[in-house]
Amino acid sequence: MEMVSSTAKAISTLMQINDTSMKIKTKIIGNKVHDVGYRVFLLRKALELGVERFNAYNTNENGVQVLISFLDGDNDQILAFKDYIRNNKPENAEVSDTIFEDYAGYVIGIVDYMHLIQVEQLSKGIPAILSIDRKQDRMLEKQDQTRTEISSEIRELRRDLRSYLDEKLLKIENDIFQIKAKIGLKA
Repeated sequence: MEMVSSTAKAISTLMQINDTSMKIKTKIIGNKVHDVGYRVFLLRKALELGVERFNAYNTNENGVQVLISFLDGDNDQILAFKDYIRNNKPENAEVSDTIFEDYAGYVIGIVDYMHLIQVEQLSKGIPAILSIDRKQDRMLEKQDQTRTEISSEIRELRRDLRSYLDEKLLKIENDIFQIKAKIGLKA
């Protein structure tokens, strides 16, 4: 009987904890809310607050950038999150409006969301790395071509210089020979 009573109390406590859980949907609207690190900015704050469920994504509504986030937390976490959003934004963000509303749907676990963000960032980064790699290959090819051209030009200059110096040396030897002949020295 005591075991049933303690189990019932535990279930009752869990139900009370679940009753204090709230969910909000936040829409951050503006000319520049995408590609400024806003989702990671909000994720960091959610982690700081100890939130266990969080999600965010970028979208467009009527040609305007919108960031939508979902947070599942207790009342204090929700209030702190709202306050943070009202008073802070990433450095290059341009926000025109922020809308908070209750939300009843599922919110992904914050750890799963972090994995999702990592995969998304990798999917952005890999094409950039490949592009850099291709550019580097082209740059190395150009460098090799330039080195070949410079080596060829140096060889050509050496030949020209040798020919010029041989010509000058011959002229100097000839001049010395003529001077010696004029002053009666034997060659």
